[in-house]
Amino acid sequence: MSRVRTRLAIGLFALAALGLTALAAPMLGLLGTEPIVMFPAAEPHPRVAAVFLSGDMGFHFGMGEKVAAAVAAKGVPVVGVASPVVFATRRTRAEADAVVAGAVRLALARTGASRVVLMGQSYGADILATTAPDLPPDLRARVLAIDLTVPAHDVYFRADPVGLAYLGKPDAHPLLAMRGVDWAPVVCVYGLEEKGSLCPSLAGRARVIGLSGDHYLGHDAPRLIATTFRALDEVAPEAGLQP
Repeated sequence: MSRVRTRLAIGLFALAALGLTALAAPMLGLLGTEPIVMFPAAEPHPRVAAVFLSGDMGFHFGMGEKVAAAVAAKGVPVVGVASPVVFATRRTRAEADAVVAGAVRLALARTGASRVVLMGQSYGADILATTAPDLPPDLRARVLAIDLTVPAHDVYFRADPVGLAYLGKPDAHPLLAMRGVDWAPVVCVYGLEEKGSLCPSLAGRARVIGLSGDHYLGHDAPRLIATTFRALDEVAPEAGLQP
């Protein structure tokens, strides 16, 4: 075998290994091992807490950690749900519902807050859009607002940072249920260049905001934080998330 072919074979093997590692990352714990990540606030007895569902890369990559930390800096403690840990293997719909309901109860119990803001980004927004409409009545009464960042029409109950798991048949389509949410205001932020976003379909039922860029919103965390806080302040000023 020539040196060129040898190098090519090694390169292809390395790419394949890298792909397999990325595919197995959630199950291997490479994107975190703790299902819950706390972002405490300085306020010892907050009135409002937040539940934040991360994207499929968890809180170590992307903008989720920065947004959650910015919320906590406003005096709103955050209970972060690490999606690649919790959804490392495929969940049932009942399990997905239980994850979100359990996170809300945990936020109320651990922080002492009486109300919560539900927040989700990317994969986390997909799960939140699917499960929030079916929260039990006692938890609905505690929700100040629902904030979705770049949610999709198609939802899968297994987190996959590579995206191969998202090529099959979706596990859920949250549009109709989200359109029926009339017990809490909804904010939906998306990239004007991305395809398959849930947000435009929620126009008229939610505060829909399109930002320049694709699904990753230009990785511009300060802009996303300012946009999110401004929108939440408009629909739920009692949350205290002024821009």
